[in-house]
Amino acid sequence: MQKRQMKVVKLIEPEMCNNCRFSQKAVVELENGSKETVIHCKRLDCDNWDYSSAEKVTKVDIEHHEK
Repeated sequence: MQKRQMKVVKLIEPEMCNNCRFSQKAVVELENGSKETVIHCKRLDCDNWDYSSAEKVTKVDIEHHEK
């Protein structure tokens, strides 16, 4: 089985993710040690992603809240 590598990508229209059933907030740690609050998307084929500036993630802490 292939292991997935999570990456931080820019969103084309970030406001579209606010009410999406596939999104949730997460705190990620990047390779340089910095931490960012991001939107974690459970949908693996979203058209709202801009891959041009993808950054690798070393750690993820997903917030588990119901929408």
